[in-house]
Amino acid sequence: MARGTPLEYERVAQALRDMIVRGDLRPGDRLPVEDELTARMGVSRNTLREAIRVLTTQKLLRPVRGVAGGTFVAEPTPADVADYLETSLTVLSRSRLSVAQLLEVRTHLEVPAAASAARNRTDADLERLQASIVVVSDSSEQNVERWWANITFHGLLVEAGGNPLMDMVTSPVLSVLRDRFLRDQAEPAFWRKVADEHQGILDAVRAQDARAAERAMRSHLSALRDTYTRIDAARIR
Repeated sequence: MARGTPLEYERVAQALRDMIVRGDLRPGDRLPVEDELTARMGVSRNTLREAIRVLTTQKLLRPVRGVAGGTFVAEPTPADVADYLETSLTVLSRSRLSVAQLLEVRTHLEVPAAASAARNRTDADLERLQASIVVVSDSSEQNVERWWANITFHGLLVEAGGNPLMDMVTSPVLSVLRDRFLRDQAEPAFWRKVADEHQGILDAVRAQDARAAERAMRSHLSALRDTYTRIDAARIR
């Protein structure tokens, strides 16, 4: 078989996926029975089952047991999509994506997200964002234990923008950078600076000053670049 030629179950999975994307099969629709599908596609039952397994793993299909059971077209949740993107980005980050590329995408996403947060934030959003800003002392133990709160600031800020699609796309990028970032190598002074910059962003969001929020976020991400690159360059290539 020539390199790159799809296997038979992959061809079937793609055909079913195309039907779902085109809308020929909609969320909640039940797939035709196995005998009908195998005859229509000219494949064995094992091939069809493997194709369905692939699409089930991708959260496009869901099996239902019982008398009224079968295989149904699923409607992926935002969390499903974010998980799939995160897994793919994690794999790519180990070989094909540099930390600089990830940070560039992050800037394109988070700078406008900061402006959206300034326009749309609620009082509850402001409370959560404020609670996430933690100043870390010189204690290395406290550094490891409390750094996480500062990381959650970015996810909370995107959520405050009120656009679930932005949250769905940004969350995997943040997760990959978070997991690849050797947090125990960042000194307490770094985290103090992060907390100060987060407070500046939050002040602009609280004042509903979208332009100031954009400027503060852009400056913050630029400042993070050197530290992320220094610590992660050896791991993300």
